[in-house]
Amino acid sequence: MKQNFISILFLLFLCPFFAWSTPADGLKEIPLTGLSTADGYTFHLYSADGKLNRGFSEVFIALTDVNNTFVTDFTVSDFRPLMDMGMSKHSTPVGAVEKVEGNALYKTWFSFLMYTGQMGGSWTLSFSYTIGSSAAKSAVLRAIPNAAAKSNNAIALNDTATYVGWFKDRHCVGAVTLPLTSSCGIGCGTGAGSMAGCWNSGLGLFIYDPTETGQLDKATARSDAHFILFDAASKELARAFLLTIPSDASGKISVKVTGYRVTNGISANKSESNVPELNADSVDHQLNAFHLLSLEGVVLENQIKSYAGFASVKYRHTQADLAPSNVAVVNNTLGVTVSFTPPKNEGNAKSNLKGYKVRVYNKAGEIQNQFTTVKNDTTLKAIDIVGFTANENFSTTVTALYTTSSVEAESVQSSVVLPSIDDVVLPVDDFAADSKWLQSFIVNNVTYYLSIAYPKSIGVGSQTVQAFINRKDDVVKPYPIHEGGFKIVATPFMRSMGHGSAGNTPLLWNATKHDYEGTLNFSMEGDWRVNLKVYDAVADTLVAGSNIDAEGNGSTHFWDLYLTGTTAGISDKIQQEVHVYPTLSNGNITIDSPVEAQIIVRNLVGITVGAFRSEGNRILQLDVPSGLYLVSVQSLGKTFTQKVIIQK
Repeated sequence: MKQNFISILFLLFLCPFFAWSTPADGLKEIPLTGLSTADGYTFHLYSADGKLNRGFSEVFIALTDVNNTFVTDFTVSDFRPLMDMGMSKHSTPVGAVEKVEGNALYKTWFSFLMYTGQMGGSWTLSFSYTIGSSAAKSAVLRAIPNAAAKSNNAIALNDTATYVGWFKDRHCVGAVTLPLTSSCGIGCGTGAGSMAGCWNSGLGLFIYDPTETGQLDKATARSDAHFILFDAASKELARAFLLTIPSDASGKISVKVTGYRVTNGISANKSESNVPELNADSVDHQLNAFHLLSLEGVVLENQIKSYAGFASVKYRHTQADLAPSNVAVVNNTLGVTVSFTPPKNEGNAKSNLKGYKVRVYNKAGEIQNQFTTVKNDTTLKAIDIVGFTANENFSTTVTALYTTSSVEAESVQSSVVLPSIDDVVLPVDDFAADSKWLQSFIVNNVTYYLSIAYPKSIGVGSQTVQAFINRKDDVVKPYPIHEGGFKIVATPFMRSMGHGSAGNTPLLWNATKHDYEGTLNFSMEGDWRVNLKVYDAVADTLVAGSNIDAEGNGSTHFWDLYLTGTTAGISDKIQQEVHVYPTLSNGNITIDSPVEAQIIVRNLVGITVGAFRSEGNRILQLDVPSGLYLVSVQSLGKTFTQKVIIQK
């Protein structure tokens, strides 16, 4: 009996733990079929209310095993929603896939353009996954020199060697006083400086030897004993390295390099003003060079011109960092999609990365040229090959293509074929009430979609708005997020009353959160039209939308909605626990809020007359004229608004 009692207590103790550890707490499962794998795992899709709606729908993904236990070690990727209307098909805007921190859960979102049954169509969803350790391999470099280099260079490899020294431009190396104590400045590639000089004239390393003193003439200072000149592939690696360094490292770039010497590895003109010389007709002679295998910032002792930040391991690059990694393919109805992780220097405006090339190899290592696909787009993370089916007899690579250095950094051959869940039927309802937040616009013959993500429903008062813009590149492929480039001006106007509402701010790109954020304010309940104007964020020129007249008409892009006095955007729990009272007062108003909140008080024309912070119970003493006011309690990106009457 005692043992049973202890067992019951033990189970009671564990119950809260299991409830807490369930990744989908607070979410409702979307009723779907077709989410099980051949080996007994099952995926589960959740949303806040267990539904999918036209417009923005956030989805969470979990995985259970054969024992219905949640699995932590898995990934999901490449979500592919498709609307099939019989005679035509199209995809829809899709968000990034993110791991929910501290939870066995992933999340993404879709902005469905249609609902299930509209025009006789139906939605299906396919996606890729891994369970257990990722099978995708890391990539390494295969650097391919340009044609001129191949024809003019006699390459002889020596043993791998390691040197420590300062970045220097060979063209600028003249007579030197030893020991050398500083490196190239900002012009060699960090911060806002120009890179042209170092790349054309010969970036390299002056070997640091604190025991050597005295004067070196120009010829001796440039000799192999004191200076090593980087070859083309190495200069691209040095560029990637330098682009990661902050501006205060200028003149303090002390590094450790590992690689091998290359005899006659670089072409030069007579004055060596251009190294390597890209015009073969003006090549006068050859120079020995050095091929970098790794490059690491190091702090030299007792040298004030040695960047202290190099104590961090993040300032280390290898040739593999120039190449894509984690290459894997997914079979689909048209062929395969090759996914990959971009190289480290992707996304930097000063990188020479210009695009990618996908190759298919057979078991003999022969390139299957009919499937070679080149894309001059540095934003890609996946490339399609039409007409190819991946299996164990083939492997694929992704090559990063670089412009001025003629370097091709090819990944290792990968035979990884990711499994997928295919053609899961999705029930998508029409827009939720007051949530028709989806609008399209066209710029330079490209269609974009603007989706409001939060709050789900907008109410009276001010609210922070989060939005995304997606670009339709291919009608049947997911429409990816378009990173920046626009400014959205949203102007509410109540046509029945002939006035707008103050307190609105444009939706601007947030590079940290990868979304657009701004503020919308509605001063009273009733019928509103939100007029939209889209601007080029750089030129500040109008690219979509139009001005409205004095009566609020004339807009080509807008949302119409009816607002009541209380927003539906706040969660039920918070809405039930937020209290604003009394609603008829001489100026003293009590706010009860379960969490920290910002309180904004506005008059009926939208002018803010008071702003406060509160957590728990707070009494506001409003020194305002008699009249009707809107008290907005903002928390967790949601807003609760209460009308109060001040009578003095």
